[in-house]
Amino acid sequence: MMYNIDIQSPEFVKCLERGEREAFQRLFEMYHKALCFFATRIVRDSLEAEDIVQDVFLAFWRMDRGGFPNLKTVKTFLYNSVQHRCLNYLRDLEIRDRNYRNLKREELDEDYFLCQQIRAEVVAELFGAIDELPDKCKEIFKRSYVDGQEDKKIAEELDISLNTIKTQKQRAKSYLRGRLGDLFVYAGMFFPGL
Repeated sequence: MMYNIDIQSPEFVKCLERGEREAFQRLFEMYHKALCFFATRIVRDSLEAEDIVQDVFLAFWRMDRGGFPNLKTVKTFLYNSVQHRCLNYLRDLEIRDRNYRNLKREELDEDYFLCQQIRAEVVAELFGAIDELPDKCKEIFKRSYVDGQEDKKIAEELDISLNTIKTQKQRAKSYLRGRLGDLFVYAGMFFPGL
């Protein structure tokens, strides 16, 4: 039943408020990757970032969720909580000064965090679209653009022709261009050679 509810609908927020696990799972799936990317940009440690995001979701699950009128306020809460925990983590480790110097003062303002949030959401959107590719096409795309393998090596490992690799890569690009629209322009920033 839960999976038929539009995540943008007021009913979805009500399901979260009532503590329905399926709603929480949907929320987690929707924002987990983007929040991890966002946290990693701040703490410069992907494992620690993952822990911070897990802690935020756990805290959200345990809290009274009655104060959220819509999904946008939930999302804002999640990003603000992750940002706050990341900065606390830097302070607690007593490496705040070194990290702040690395980040540069102007990067610590709201524009920096907003920029990182937008970037994280673009990455989440890209990976979401990649996950929609047919299995073989997706595997070839990831090996080529995410892992940086050469076409020849992919062809050998998958025991398929070089032409098939090129065709599948073209199919993937064509699908992603249509699926992502204007966002496709940013794909090259994250996947060199695209």
